[in-house]
Amino acid sequence: MSLRYFVTPNSATKAVSLTARVRQNSGRFLGLTALAFSMAACNTIPKADTRPILAVPNIPIEQTYGAFDKETVSSAEQGSLASQRWQNFYSDERLKGLIALGLQNNKDFESARLAIEKARAQYQITDINDLPRIDGSGGYTRSAQNNRDRNSSGAYSVNLGLANYELDFWGKIASLKDQALQNFLSTTAAKDATQISLISNIAQSYANLSYSLAQLQLAEATVESREKSLFIASKRFEAGIDPKLPSLQSSASLENARLAVLRAQSSILKSRNALQFLVGGPIPTNLIPTPAVSNITSQQVFSAGLPSELLRYRPDVLQAEYNLKAAGANIEVARASYYPSISLASNIGLSSGSLNDLFKSGSVGWSFGPSVSVPIFDAGRLDANYDVAQIERKQTLAGYERSIQTAFREVSDVLATRATLGEQLEAQYRLQDNFEQTYQIADARFKAGISNYLDVLDAQRSLFSTQQGILDLELQKIISQIELYQVLGGGANLDVPTVIPVPQHRNLVQVVNAATNSNKAKAVQAIDAASSARVVSAQEALAIKQAQPVEKSTFKPTAVVDVNNDGKTDAAIGVITEETMLKENSVEQVPVTQIIEP
Repeated sequence: MSLRYFVTPNSATKAVSLTARVRQNSGRFLGLTALAFSMAACNTIPKADTRPILAVPNIPIEQTYGAFDKETVSSAEQGSLASQRWQNFYSDERLKGLIALGLQNNKDFESARLAIEKARAQYQITDINDLPRIDGSGGYTRSAQNNRDRNSSGAYSVNLGLANYELDFWGKIASLKDQALQNFLSTTAAKDATQISLISNIAQSYANLSYSLAQLQLAEATVESREKSLFIASKRFEAGIDPKLPSLQSSASLENARLAVLRAQSSILKSRNALQFLVGGPIPTNLIPTPAVSNITSQQVFSAGLPSELLRYRPDVLQAEYNLKAAGANIEVARASYYPSISLASNIGLSSGSLNDLFKSGSVGWSFGPSVSVPIFDAGRLDANYDVAQIERKQTLAGYERSIQTAFREVSDVLATRATLGEQLEAQYRLQDNFEQTYQIADARFKAGISNYLDVLDAQRSLFSTQQGILDLELQKIISQIELYQVLGGGANLDVPTVIPVPQHRNLVQVVNAATNSNKAKAVQAIDAASSARVVSAQEALAIKQAQPVEKSTFKPTAVVDVNNDGKTDAAIGVITEETMLKENSVEQVPVTQIIEP
């Protein structure tokens, strides 16, 4: 329902003072507002839920991680690696140069940056909605009373009008602003997640390329060694010292080494392609890594901190949290829709049948009209929208809790990988020493004619495989360092503060409140927007749940239905009463259809 009234003076002699009309209109407006509220009483407005949002991820947030190697620690005294800038965490200058190029040229990261600008512009659009909109128009119309009227008349008009401007008494527009702000912050967190992933991928591709080069060096050295062995075996066969079998075995061993060279060359090409894609352009020659880089970080000890620090450093967790707060703002928008919508509209213009008389004093007219729109009957749309908003917030809360669980699992997986890497490397180096001695003994025994060439080939293959395994484990060790820094949330621009937009415009309802327009109020709002939701333990969540009001539902059937006409009751139609035991008992009755067992 929309109620509107206008005041349009026809002449100066009939005009009254503007002050008197404003007073008169104010009284009428208050009367209309009271009428609107009495009519809105037909709808049951949901009570505002002021309870804090609690996340229960069911993980040991304040406890240390478990199962660590000698180089990794977890304690409250040593903060997480994620607190370090990537420029300080990585020590390899070539790698840092490639990361800088990637942050400048990578298209995925550029898209993430542009998404922030888009979200900022969308917030500005929402903020501008608090400003009145004034439209100008002009036109000419010609009309007749009927199709026989030969005395048609024309009229010229020029108007300047204030479009319907909503007074935000119930916080609907403010909630829309809050929702847009949280969406902006969510987009900012998504950009940080993209940056962290990009830095990690560049570092891993750099390490892969480095160890592919090392594998190529090892394979080429093995080829050179086996070419010498083949030469000796061939000469011994030509001299009649050995049969042909050792030379054939030596030739096969050489071909296997050549295949290893080809595989390493293919791996190098793929690693370079991956690195070039991430960097967003050709890789400068001076930034190609050296083979088998021993260390690319400045860390001697890798500190994982506590799981609670994931809430601060993991941008995907922060993104889920901002989405949760946006869903909460959407609930307030849905709740505000229950209240009357109060708007202002005005118009001032010139109207005349002759263009020459258009700008004379008698052609001036104006109108002013507040209007109140009251939802009276909407067939349950408001209730359904409010229920949808509440369910969406529950979904985003579950997503937020899942993001915390995912972050905890990813850190635990990396730590599990690192737990035995050191011991595996030690065992692999011991194997290398063993097979080096085995090869030397087997080669000497073969040359002395004590054993056959098969023993030499077995020792060669075992030694080569062990050396390849060492390079793989060294690569895994470096990759685990990179991944640990990534899963802890390291790599975002911690030294570059996020520029949080604040409202530049206020609704007319709030403009009189100078306190809300102060710099301090804006700072408080920005801090509150970026603040974190509360994460509780399972025990605390259980205690809170037990202290919450008890909701009881009772069903009173008013009619029974035999759907298939078999003489048995298939369903009952009635009223379900939902009662919540609060300080003030509130009872809500909702007609439902409930299926019962016959």
